[in-house]
Amino acid sequence: MNSACSSARTIGSTALNGSSIRLADLADGLTRPELFAGWHWFNPAELVPLVEVTGGPRTAPETLERLSSLSTAIGKQPITLRRDHAGFVANRLQYALLREAYALVEEGVCGVKDIDRAVVAGLGARWAAIGPFASMDAAGLDVHEAVTEQLFPQLSRSTGVPALLRDARSSGATGMKGGRGLLGDYPPDTAREIAARRDAVLALLAAAGRETKE
Repeated sequence: MNSACSSARTIGSTALNGSSIRLADLADGLTRPELFAGWHWFNPAELVPLVEVTGGPRTAPETLERLSSLSTAIGKQPITLRRDHAGFVANRLQYALLREAYALVEEGVCGVKDIDRAVVAGLGARWAAIGPFASMDAAGLDVHEAVTEQLFPQLSRSTGVPALLRDARSSGATGMKGGRGLLGDYPPDTAREIAARRDAVLALLAAAGRETKE
């Protein structure tokens, strides 16, 4: 049992730390479905503030309220979904961006390293400060509307696994844990350095978020 399930049981509920499967599909056969909910954390859990709380069609509102309150009490920043949705919120946003990222690479617009740089040095830095909707408010909704009309029809609508990912998996690549991924080889020291850099940035962002709330 994962930590989310263990912690949730202390408040009288059972929660699943997952987001890709709808809760309605998992709640079949439960004797107390009103106490079953989704409580999705993000890796590394000790550094990423966000947790997603969601219920199935028979989850009691009180269950969601308890999970949200517990999340806040332990220093997390919860969002509660208004309805059960596969992928919840953050993973759907992440995979929408990834779909377009793969499309840009496969169309020859840029390389995989360019995609990572565009997010880390641009979108990620800005969104970490104020989020995508606030960014559009800051840019001006007239500009946002004009760009939307121009770009939305041109964005990828692919529903299959990208060829770049298929090829990487066919060659045996599993990412950093296996020493080779989309960006090439990862010697053990390199993988550890990347994880350490990620954690250092996340710790700074978490600290900045706490200072803003105070």
